[in-house]
Amino acid sequence: MAASIATTPAGQRTRDALLDAGTVIAERHGLAGLSVNQVVAEAGVAKGTFYVHFEDREAFVDALHARFHARVQDAVATAIADIPPGSERLLRGADAYLDLCLADRGVKALTLEARAAGTLSDAMSQRVDRFTRTAAPSFKAMGWPDAAASAQLFSAMTSEISGREFDAGRRLAAPRRALRHFLGA
Repeated sequence: MAASIATTPAGQRTRDALLDAGTVIAERHGLAGLSVNQVVAEAGVAKGTFYVHFEDREAFVDALHARFHARVQDAVATAIADIPPGSERLLRGADAYLDLCLADRGVKALTLEARAAGTLSDAMSQRVDRFTRTAAPSFKAMGWPDAAASAQLFSAMTSEISGREFDAGRRLAAPRRALRHFLGA
């Protein structure tokens, strides 16, 4: 990406418009239907403009995922601010994550499809792993014997709930209660 284009206000607006269009297309058609032609048509820009901002389709999908995870990180940080490590911190963070997944269905669809197809990029996997690592101190504070493994299982459970809620298109009370019970909360 040409750094000078993306850092200008107009360049950033165009990049954001492309990413917004990608989110819309992803929600409508999923990962398989996300084409450069559809994205530029939805954004109302020329095809060459896409390549000013993104090297290729894979870089674009990665940018969608990065933007989604930045939103997740912000939502979780806000939800857990001033809460000490422990079960309540984990649950508030999980709720923030799950609620954002429901609100940003297009990118969540991409993530679910990429994971199912085994095509998560290294950068995508690293973003997911970072969130798992942030849960470990809470498990350690709760006295769980293997905090890292517990954090991985918690992350997997939360991801499963996200997929179920995605399919339902709404919050599901029973899985969220089960997550609380798992933590002894």
